[in-house]
Amino acid sequence: MERYECDECGACCKTWRILVAEEDAAREPRIRAESKKLPENQSDVLWSFQLFPLPFHESCCFLKGDNRCDIYETRPRVCREFAAGSERCQEARRLGGLPVLLSR
Repeated sequence: MERYECDECGACCKTWRILVAEEDAAREPRIRAESKKLPENQSDVLWSFQLFPLPFHESCCFLKGDNRCDIYETRPRVCREFAAGSERCQEARRLGGLPVLLSR
């Protein structure tokens, strides 16, 4: 089985829509301040806030200039579950002009 290790390129944080749950905002209070609250008719238990895309942001607002997550320890579930080397990871890298992430 192939294993991939994230190389912290930040492509996922600059490419895909990032929707997070109320439980994520409860764990990390800065989510409420930095995100867009989804209208009630567009939200559910898994998606209550939008972190990316947002106006005037080229990536998730918690992605720092060195491509490291400012809230890594309390990051949303969707970020915790995003798999390095997955099809979506590789597509984000391709769209960002990065080489394929190789297995280790």
